[in-house]
Amino acid sequence: MTEVLLTDRDRFPFDAANRATLASAGVALTECDGHAADAIAAAGREAAAVFVYHAKLTAGLIARLPALRAIARCGSGYDNIDVAAARARGIEVLYVPDYGVEDVADHTLALLLALARRVPASDRALRDGRWLAYAQLGEMRRLRGGVLGLLGFGRIARAVGARAQAFGMELLVHDPGVEEIDLSIAGARRAADADALLAEADAVSIHLPLTAATRGLIGAAELARMRPGALLVNTSRGEIVDEAALAAALADGRLGGAGLDVFEAEPLSPESPLLRMESAVVTPHSAAFSEQALAEVRTRALDDVLRVLAGQSPRDPVPVSR
Repeated sequence: MTEVLLTDRDRFPFDAANRATLASAGVALTECDGHAADAIAAAGREAAAVFVYHAKLTAGLIARLPALRAIARCGSGYDNIDVAAARARGIEVLYVPDYGVEDVADHTLALLLALARRVPASDRALRDGRWLAYAQLGEMRRLRGGVLGLLGFGRIARAVGARAQAFGMELLVHDPGVEEIDLSIAGARRAADADALLAEADAVSIHLPLTAATRGLIGAAELARMRPGALLVNTSRGEIVDEAALAAALADGRLGGAGLDVFEAEPLSPESPLLRMESAVVTPHSAAFSEQALAEVRTRALDDVLRVLAGQSPRDPVPVSR
């Protein structure tokens, strides 16, 4: 019987409908908690396909999975998979390109609003028995009339932009790959470059894939170019932002706040200075964790894997190049 492997079963289990779909296709399910390489190699020795959330499928790990025919990334990014190594073995790499668009966009706006309105700090103070006066709250701000800078203008960024416009914000975009017609349709204007966006925006939201070019893109120099008191939100990939430089910019008050759902290393260390800063709002890489989004990503990844195992072409293969 054909076997498939589900990683991170403890956080992202298949539901009864998923299991019934596998059973009706005559496919046996093997599961492992977490995503340690050795655990995956041991559990997936006979697996024809593996479902990946946080696991890093390096060339070395792929080589330890001799029966593999498909890798399904249960998400929209695939920087944790060595696609070239997989394809060299003839392994299909699948993903769900529009997974969680609405959910991540909602979460991005939630972080922006939480920062602008000082919601977490106010909540903590009230629970501690402190009724803060205006001067004690720190600066709160109105979104209407502000400029939201979007680094990247893919599906999620466009959904974020539509939500921000409903709050009366102006959209400023840096994405060299976007056509003028798309900016016009979205009611956005193009920044001359990333530096110009950072200098003008009242809030900056990052929506970029993790590549060699974007790793560490937002460092001390870039943060220094941002407007005094500006807000930074990152719901894309943690490695794009230099966390030490960000913590320093928050500590000295140059930035008004940062809302982060992703981090350089996950889970975030309890020693991170960000956890001790009132101007930082942090969530555990959970932006796409709505029940609806998780159900959809499981079902679509599973259906595409079964197509591959049946000798059919997948609906959502990872593109040959970005």
